[in-house]
Amino acid sequence: MAGEITMVLDDYVKQVQEIRQSFLKLTPVVEKCDQILTTINAYQQQRLPQVELTELELSTDLIFDNLIEYPQLMDVSPQFENLRQVMIENFGIWHICNQLWINDLQAFCGLDSYNLEIMAGNAVISANLKNTIATDNLDWQGQDNDRPCPWTALEKLDAVTAVQKYYSHVDNIIMAWAPDSGEVDWQVLHFLRQNYFQGNLIVIGERNGATNSTKFWQNAQLQLVDQLNQHHRPFDFINDQVWLVK
Repeated sequence: MAGEITMVLDDYVKQVQEIRQSFLKLTPVVEKCDQILTTINAYQQQRLPQVELTELELSTDLIFDNLIEYPQLMDVSPQFENLRQVMIENFGIWHICNQLWINDLQAFCGLDSYNLEIMAGNAVISANLKNTIATDNLDWQGQDNDRPCPWTALEKLDAVTAVQKYYSHVDNIIMAWAPDSGEVDWQVLHFLRQNYFQGNLIVIGERNGATNSTKFWQNAQLQLVDQLNQHHRPFDFINDQVWLVK
């Protein structure tokens, strides 16, 4: 299995490198290739990329202005937008972030705060955020990736149990890319409301879309914070954003 997954990654990297070579005169294409390759290279080393992914889909104007010289340009965007699936299958990472965003998150939370990440997956955020407890029950194994490889120590707890255990000891609770199946996210929010949690519940997800349950979005009081979204912008067809939730 490991060899097969590595081959998928190698194939994708090779595709992007070939696209870059084929469109050296088109700076926007080269820039997007470089962002993708830099991101993959960083995650291979369990580091966060220092660059932000911008929208990977090529603009209509760029395509049609260059279609005669580059008829194959129509096929580029779909290949670029395979990035998230490649990251899921190879690294077990659904939420792709960068160091600039982590810096913003750290500034928002504060250097002296204590944080809890629930449903942390491979705990990429926790590994890069000071004083953060990472928790996950790892029930996502087998969902495109069956090789958990946490970047830091991970306490095996489901989200509700983790919140019940730690909510009174932390200033911030972080929930990134909760699944859209089940209503665990709503159970977490309901518990925090019942117990008058005074800290921040920071949620990264697509409202009424690919992440979180319908009941969660229907009941959540949402606030977008500019500081947490300036280096966290959608790069593919999923419009995930960073929310404060009450």
